[in-house]
Amino acid sequence: MSDANATEADATEADAAASRRAALRRIALGETGFERAAVWSAVGLALSYVAFDATAAVGVGTAATAGALAAVTALGALGFAAAGGGAFPTVLLAYGPFAGTLLRAVGPAPYASPFAVDGPAATAFTAPLALAGAVAVAVGAASAVVGFLFSRIASSR
Repeated sequence: MSDANATEADATEADAAASRRAALRRIALGETGFERAAVWSAVGLALSYVAFDATAAVGVGTAATAGALAAVTALGALGFAAAGGGAFPTVLLAYGPFAGTLLRAVGPAPYASPFAVDGPAATAFTAPLALAGAVAVAVGAASAVVGFLFSRIASSR
């Protein structure tokens, strides 16, 4: 093989490697950015936390509210990922609503502070938040994969 052919093959291989790295970066980080995911995560935490008060006022139980919030969060994560959100931002986006839901469903008494006199132990807060992190990773990763496939299918048409 001549030196020109070897150099051309090396350049083609380097381009392919760069293309694979760019694809992995796009899948992991997305095109939408962490800022939007962080804002919606915070909004989701607040809305899901107070949703239990609103649904209890109309007679809906805690389990039904938690199930509905989990379904809405999963659909939102899927939509965000399909719009180019990426895996890590999708996990971040899902964390907030799951944290708010689990704090109310399995956490301490609502609106309690661990810093108050006779307040709940800190583990009463950290356990639901850790569980929310695990659920957000699972749902966010699955949503990112399915959303990426949806976007690929849509772009091929």
